Parts: sequence; C-alpha cells; structure tokens
Amino acid sequence: MTSGRPGPFPPNGNMAIPLGVWLLGRGRSEGISCFAPGAGALLAALAPTIALAVIGVWMAFMVPSSERIMGLTRAVVPLVCTLLQLVVSELYARMLNRTGLWSRYATASLWCGWLPLAMLIVAQGVLHLVLPGTAVSDQALAGLAFGAQLYTLWLTWYVTRVGLVTTGWQAFVMTALQTAPVGILLWVLWLLPPHYNAVVDLLGLSS
Repeated sequence: MTSGRPGPFPPNGNMAIPLGVWLLGRGRSEGISCFAPGAGALLAALAPTIALAVIGVWMAFMVPSSERIMGLTRAVVPLVCTLLQLVVSELYARMLNRTGLWSRYATASLWCGWLPLAMLIVAQGVLHLVLPGTAVSDQALAGLAFGAQLYTLWLTWYVTRVGLVTTGWQAFVMTALQTAPVGILLWVLWLLPPHYNAVVDLLGLSS
C-alpha cells in the first residue's frame, strides 16, 4: 500500500511545485522532493520576481518624474532582497559542504517565499469582508504583517533544515544570516531619500 507521498523525484505534471509548497508550508519534509535541482529550475523559480521588477521599472517611467525614484525603488527592492538572500544562502551552504543540495533548496525556498504573501493577501481580504470600510485599522493590518513575518521566518528555517539537511541550529543561523542583511537594507532605504518603507508599501498603511 502506497503512502501517496512524493518519491525521490518531482511528481509529473504542473502540480509538483504547488504540492511542494503546500507540503513544506505544513511542515511536511517530503515536499522538498517536488522541486528539481539545477540551474534551469532555479531560474524558473526566480523568473516571477524578475518579471515583476521589469514591469515595475517600466511603470516607474510612466509616472511623473517627481515620483520616479520611489517607483524605481519599489520595483527593484524585492529583486535585490531575493538575490541577496540567494548569495548568503549559497555561501553558507558552501561552508556546510552542502553545495550539491543548494540549487534544489534555493528553488524550493524561492517558491515557498510566495506562500506567506499569498496568506497575507487572503487574510487582508477576509478582514476587509468582516470589517468593511474604515473599520480595518492600521494596527490590525500591522498585526497581520507581523504574523506573516513570523511564519516566513519559520518557513525559511524549515526549508533550510530539510533542503540542506542541516541541524535545527544550523538552519537557525542560515535564517538569521538571510534576514539580517535584508533588514539592514530596508532600514537604510527608510532612512535615506526617497524614504521607502516596505511595510507601509506592502500593506497600504497610512504613512
């Protein structure tokens, strides 16, 4: 009797990636087998972020020049943060002698990175339905963002532990190393012109 779990190779069909994200997002380690190793799979996972950055840059040139710098910043920051995390994770995987596992881990990490955002969007939609209009406060939206961030940290830790076959402590170090540079970058962007605030931009909060 089969268990219905993915085998050592990704399942056939277009549902392999969603299945892998669903399994890993629920703490099921077999989800990692839904992702293929190699540069092709990694580039495919990176493609949506690149596409959004290209679209954002193009749209930035459609707005008045006074808003162009903010538009360009908003467009390229997600891609820069993603590339920064990939570089950090590759260097750490090399330190742990896990280079051979890195491409599949990175592919899984990129696809799973969309899950907290999707959950946040759904939660916002439900909140607006339950509390329509102005009843939804900035504090409530910020609470959702905080919850999504906690889940993101856990998911980063878990995918690292499963994908690179590390201990919990090693996965914790990877999570910290990936999170700290992004946090510093966003803090600097908030301090310096055009004073880009990623949280306000993501949630549409009042500045």
